[in-house]
Amino acid sequence: MRHYLAALTLIVITTFFQTGCSHYAVPGPAAQMRAFGVVSPSEREKLTDHQIKQELSRKPLATFPANLCVARVQGVGYRNWYGSAYGRGAYSVFTARDVETDAHLKKLASMPMVQSVAPMNRLLLPAELNSDKELRRAAAKLHTQILLIYTFDTDYYDENSATPLDVVTLGFGSHKKVRITCTASAALLDVRNGYLYGVAEATAQHEQNTSSWNNQEKVDESRRHAEAEALDQLINELAMTWSGVVNTYATVPAATGYPGVR
Repeated sequence: MRHYLAALTLIVITTFFQTGCSHYAVPGPAAQMRAFGVVSPSEREKLTDHQIKQELSRKPLATFPANLCVARVQGVGYRNWYGSAYGRGAYSVFTARDVETDAHLKKLASMPMVQSVAPMNRLLLPAELNSDKELRRAAAKLHTQILLIYTFDTDYYDENSATPLDVVTLGFGSHKKVRITCTASAALLDVRNGYLYGVAEATAQHEQNTSSWNNQEKVDESRRHAEAEALDQLINELAMTWSGVVNTYATVPAATGYPGVR
């Protein structure tokens, strides 16, 4: 019996040492997440550009239903057949109702959670316009919560050229086709702090034979035709953008039954 126990002990010890001498390959290291742009919160804070940090720190402050202030902005020195833009600095504001109609304003006012729509008035604006602050301050005087700014970028092209024309030849001696391309862009800003709620854009084209352009007013009519079409499309795009804004930021009682609003 004693010899049996001794033999069994020897087997167990031998097995233990044999097992202990086997090898295990340790898994490799973790991937360096920095390679994918993933950094710690403190590192992210250090690496973020100061101006970008300011933009990211903005939070929406508007309440709904909201009052909208609408302003058309153009480059400095902008003028057309119907008037001149106001202001100097980084941009100007065009307050004359050129291609805008009552129908456009009514469509904006009919969007959900819009309480009223107020066009920008140049009497509320300073002469120097360098940022969105001047517009937001004017919009605040109208007691609006959201500022809708939009602009037209309109170019004339010869039918055989991709380069915009600086001068359009008038008169019956000219028999070229000119393509007018207008891109209308818009942005929705919080009046209180400039938070960007959303953007929209639309492009329209209009072709015209220059033989029918015997004066500047005729040329401008074609410009207005293209811009009016672009504005129509832009407002349709804005309606979709606004729907997303309402679904994301508006809070109303459940009893109202307004679909998709949190």
